[in-house]
Amino acid sequence: MELRRSAKPSLTPIELNHEDTLCFRLSDETVWEMLLLDTGAEVVERKYAQKCAPSEEGDISVYAFWARVVINGQEHELRREVGTQQSFYEPWELDGVHLWFDAADAAFSARGGFMQEKDWLSGQICQPRKRARFAVQEANRSVCPEPVALWYTNPELSLNIEDCYRGEDCWMGPYNGAKAHGGLDINMPAGTFLFAPINFDNQFYFNSLNAGYANNRWRGVRRWPDSSQWMLQSHHLISLQVEQNRPLNRGEFYATTAGVLPGAREHTHFVFRVIEQEGEYLLDPWILFWQMFRDVC
Repeated sequence: MELRRSAKPSLTPIELNHEDTLCFRLSDETVWEMLLLDTGAEVVERKYAQKCAPSEEGDISVYAFWARVVINGQEHELRREVGTQQSFYEPWELDGVHLWFDAADAAFSARGGFMQEKDWLSGQICQPRKRARFAVQEANRSVCPEPVALWYTNPELSLNIEDCYRGEDCWMGPYNGAKAHGGLDINMPAGTFLFAPINFDNQFYFNSLNAGYANNRWRGVRRWPDSSQWMLQSHHLISLQVEQNRPLNRGEFYATTAGVLPGAREHTHFVFRVIEQEGEYLLDPWILFWQMFRDVC
């Protein structure tokens, strides 16, 4: 199957089956092509109990997935590790396009792999619908048409895998040694301030203690002029500092966090959803942090 997309001000998520081709039309009208040949996954390290905590669910501490692709006639092998510092990776830059390799379904038990889903009940599904999930953007463009501000104060402008809950809860990280984590956990003291990373058209609690849930979960919604819609989420909030159901400006202080149902570590859970062609895509929030660290610099 051939899927056709055109570069736009916001990044483009895509899922492909084996032998599918993405034809990505760039601003100069040239077409960047990627053919997906094959995908796979493997467990890299089984030391979960040593790294995090004993678990009856599994012992996976690090795993990897890979894809063989042909880009503009040149074959490449893309490989990602999850559960190490390499989870916070640089996108590939190939023929003028930034390529994020977000997931391969071969890692998941439903496809004969080894990872279960952790957050499926709350709609945070890590497994792609097809064989692999990617995001692409022209290399000379940001992931969105405005600067991305810091979501919380981060003087180092970096993330450390050891600060992802017990060291496992990056995007799709092996929670309890067995389950793909449906967001990015970042440890921070209870009461940490959160700021809007982009301008939002609307924002609200979609779960809250006042509504009878065990957690305060917030969502900000932005519809870009190119018709792509982003929904960014932050969970474990202590207190919302702005009125709900109103726009929010980039950089505006909107909540204190990391103090409601935090579990073993005080932390905030971040989620990145994109809605456009073919429906909803859950992507690695690291993509947003990668851009915000670049924009702040």
